[in-house]
Amino acid sequence: MGESKAGFDFPAFREAFERKDAGRWAEFYAEDAHWIEYKPSAPPRAPIRMIGKAQIKEFIEAVSRSDLEIALADEVVDDERVAFSVTCTFPDGKRVYEQVIVQLRDGKVARQVDVEAWD
Repeated sequence: MGESKAGFDFPAFREAFERKDAGRWAEFYAEDAHWIEYKPSAPPRAPIRMIGKAQIKEFIEAVSRSDLEIALADEVVDDERVAFSVTCTFPDGKRVYEQVIVQLRDGKVARQVDVEAWD
């Protein structure tokens, strides 16, 4: 499961995401990308919405400064979508587990939706 015809390089995306390399990670998002998160503190009636690459990059930079470890798994990659799981582990052992679906446009993330479960 690697690069799609649209030019999305999932192995490089995974590496940037797992290493929390903010600069490289943010480059995978389109200028007008949307990132939507559903979690206990942001239920379906009020999800977290990050609109545009600049706002997404701010979030990614905050994640990059954190002490958590990130691992991606179970990816499914095609020309228009990518799906994968994310496990974030905090220093105290607590975890966040996510299911992520990404819509691609011109080799960039146009829309990302995360559904999270927290310890």
